[in-house]
Amino acid sequence: MGKYQLAVAAGEREYAKRLADYVRDSPFSACFQVIAFTNSEACLKYLKQGYAIDFLAAEPVLMEELMEASAGIPKAVLVKELTGRGELPELLQFQPIPLLLQRLSELQTRGGVKSSGPAAPSVSGGGGGAKAAKVTAVYSASGGTGKTAIALHLAHAAGSGGLRVFYLNLELWNTSERWLGKPKREAGGGMAAGLSELLYELKAQPEQAAEWLLEHRIRHPLLKGDYVAPCTNMEDRLTLSPDDARGLIGAIARSGQYDLIVVDLDDGLGELHAAVFELSQQVLWVSDGEAAEAEKRMMKLRYGEQKWGERFRLISRKFLIVRNRTDAAAESRVRSRTEPSAVPVLFPDAEEWRAGEAGLLTSPLFRASAEKLANYLFQEGGAKGADR
Repeated sequence: MGKYQLAVAAGEREYAKRLADYVRDSPFSACFQVIAFTNSEACLKYLKQGYAIDFLAAEPVLMEELMEASAGIPKAVLVKELTGRGELPELLQFQPIPLLLQRLSELQTRGGVKSSGPAAPSVSGGGGGAKAAKVTAVYSASGGTGKTAIALHLAHAAGSGGLRVFYLNLELWNTSERWLGKPKREAGGGMAAGLSELLYELKAQPEQAAEWLLEHRIRHPLLKGDYVAPCTNMEDRLTLSPDDARGLIGAIARSGQYDLIVVDLDDGLGELHAAVFELSQQVLWVSDGEAAEAEKRMMKLRYGEQKWGERFRLISRKFLIVRNRTDAAAESRVRSRTEPSAVPVLFPDAEEWRAGEAGLLTSPLFRASAEKLANYLFQEGGAKGADR
């Protein structure tokens, strides 16, 4: 299928130029071709010459002048403030371009159906524009199972395989710097802006959060993915709510820059965890094969069903066990029949790390297992665990 012809009618030439330039150099270029007009006469001439337009976004005055000639073409009005009035959907004209384009792709897919306001963040669904980000949560019923090591190596393997990856650490006590190193300080010498500042942006200016993220994300050359620095104020993580977690994941997804978000969770099981599980396509439960860890896993599975009932039963369809420092025989001795199935990948005991060499990718065997896991989850069968 060819590219969608997106016509933008805006009186300010620089606005149309910036939009067209962004699309040309972004993932949206695979789906959209932007035709920009600064007056209605030019757009009318384009239509009369028989050229196709698949979607029209125009400022209110220009839209009025184009309504008759563009009958049958899906449309949206570019406004400075949302009013909810009128026959056509409204789009905030001045917002981060990735957000504007994602909303346009959603409207284009639905044929310009009227909407009462901005769409909810698209994480697992998607329109015909930017590819929707998939979410994989990495979790464990117990600490010390190697969960963060697997999450980071999985992000690297997916990035090496061509996916655009974001690593989001939502552990209560974030130890990812042990692997990634401390981020560089800001130009003024202060700590690098991170999750605390992003959370503030989500509360103060939610429509600007995705733009803030793109300005402050950290590209890690070994990880082959992006992340943000941990909370500069620990209280922000201690008070992190389910809505905060949804907002963080939504901002990353709305940026339009990522195919995969790997969320690293701690071993709790509360509303925050349930919220992340619901946004995920698969939830990887890391197991080290120890009887104590397996018992905690069974207890948490029972607790989740008692607490959330059908909600948890739907979530549990996404669960997959990932074995670390164990083997299939050891796992089977402690595993209940009612537990999730395990992926056909075994992570080895990385002897390098016993000596304190916790650098990313220092274990070739561990890296090879991560590549197998990424291939199993994202290439061979798509989003494994989501439809079981």
